[in-house]
Amino acid sequence: MVSPIFGEAGTSIFEAMSRLSVERGAINLGQGFPEGFEPTELLDAAALALRETSQQYPPMMGLPVLRQAVAENTRRFLGLDIDWEKEVLVTSGATEALADTFLGHLNTGDEVILFEPAYDAYATLIRRAGGTVVPVRLKPPLWELPREELAKVISPRTRLIVVNTPMNPVGKIFDLDELEFLADLAIKHDLLIVSDEVYEHLVFDERPFHSLWGGVEKIRDRVVRIGSAGKSFSLTGWKVGYVTASEATLAPIARAHQYVTFTTPPRLCKRQWR
Repeated sequence: MVSPIFGEAGTSIFEAMSRLSVERGAINLGQGFPEGFEPTELLDAAALALRETSQQYPPMMGLPVLRQAVAENTRRFLGLDIDWEKEVLVTSGATEALADTFLGHLNTGDEVILFEPAYDAYATLIRRAGGTVVPVRLKPPLWELPREELAKVISPRTRLIVVNTPMNPVGKIFDLDELEFLADLAIKHDLLIVSDEVYEHLVFDERPFHSLWGGVEKIRDRVVRIGSAGKSFSLTGWKVGYVTASEATLAPIARAHQYVTFTTPPRLCKRQWR
């Protein structure tokens, strides 16, 4: 008997497009892996790490030096000082971070508000964790947040709101006023917000990027922020993601993580872990 959730999901559109691009010799605009932009410093450090670092299991939460780097990145770009020991988790890609978050925070029947168009993994991962997807569609050309519709779909079963900014696939960046509105909803209805910010450094015009976790202080304890070193450094095949959240919010995510992948390969860090 096949799981109906994964049986109905079919092959990911990204896998299908990548396969077709190879078969047809076409340029692949369907999946985000920009070849030729990898920082040589990181490639050299990874090669050195194969010889200098332990190849055994690193700590479940991730290499201390990498978690410290995430905390420093958060301070540098968001102006937040966070506790790398209690508020940072390293995962095998951002998609695993999403899976861990849904597994850690959803119970059967909990509702998750999902803005569409959306990254295709969201809905399947939510359902696998026992949640029910409540779609809210953003419409072109401005892709503005439909505030009245959003307020109407919140029910006693609503547990999470998923926000992706910059947004895949439409490129929308949620402005600060929209994030403030979401924060007020979360506080009013006792919700958590999953803020998928993997494209934070991939904004190519003058529009400012605002992090929900860093830009709206009153909501910090209710936000799970997800980032991706692979996306930021054009090294998507390395599958290194991370989660930042308050200690209490991160704890169930870390417990889910230890039973999904347990940890992330240590060879991607130059310094020896202890």
